Amino acid sequence: MRKSLLICLLVVGICLSASSVCGQDYSRRFTLGLRGGIWKLGLTERSDSNTVGSLGTLFFKYDLKERLSVGLSASYAKTWEADLSGKLGGGAGFSFSRKDGGSRSTQIWLDLSLIYGFRPWERTNPYLFGGVGMAFWNVKNSEGQAVEALDISGNPFDLKDQELTFSLGGGLEYRIKERWGLDFGTRLRILSHLLTDFKGSKDIAGPRQGELDLPKATLEVFIGFNYYFGKLKDSDEDGVSDRVDACADTPRGALVDERGCPLDSDGDGIYDGLDKCPLTPPGTTVDVNGCPLE
Repeated sequence: MRKSLLICLLVVGICLSASSVCGQDYSRRFTLGLRGGIWKLGLTERSDSNTVGSLGTLFFKYDLKERLSVGLSASYAKTWEADLSGKLGGGAGFSFSRKDGGSRSTQIWLDLSLIYGFRPWERTNPYLFGGVGMAFWNVKNSEGQAVEALDISGNPFDLKDQELTFSLGGGLEYRIKERWGLDFGTRLRILSHLLTDFKGSKDIAGPRQGELDLPKATLEVFIGFNYYFGKLKDSDEDGVSDRVDACADTPRGALVDERGCPLDSDGDGIYDGLDKCPLTPPGTTVDVNGCPLE
């Protein structure tokens, strides 16, 4: 487990180093998010015995390029042994009903992802992501004591482990205000069973009867809030960031359209916001303030 933690820390360190190199552009944005949701263990051979669980996630994102970001998240999740009465051997499925006195599984997930946003400069931004991570889990009984399994030699050990994961997903980011946004999404996490402790005398995991039937995936759905740090670079201070401003040299105080180009409603050559006589008749000669010359 210590080796797995060191690998995670190394990957995170490389990521943060890359971010600091790319982070010299003033327009880069750093995001902090808080998410909550539900999840389900899946792809077991015969032991679908857990309820739909709950999860909470702390999320960090750093924009590397206009549409490409790197994300780092830490999640804490729980699921419980399901009440299978009346299921007729069909497994727990998407049940929320817990078994009285049943066990619970606790999961900690650390994920590093690359995120592609389709419209990061707009109010609604659909995105896709994929990445790698580590899952740390344990199983305890209703009294909070570790559940034990028997190794090949018949010796008991605590039922817990860690493993390398691969994930992919997508979602929709909706900006409520300049610095606040909602985040809706889903993630499929593949549990690789790499870097596991189930080896040697503990190599009891497998699909056959009597072996430990470990899940191969998790599916989660989440909703959260994002807070955006920093400020997008806006050289002419017209409210449209440089990366999408089609008229980057707009005079201070001029009103602009969504592309950052100045408006001139009466067509007298003096931009709205600077025009002190905004309703000048067409063809009228005006002064520098947009008012008719006498």
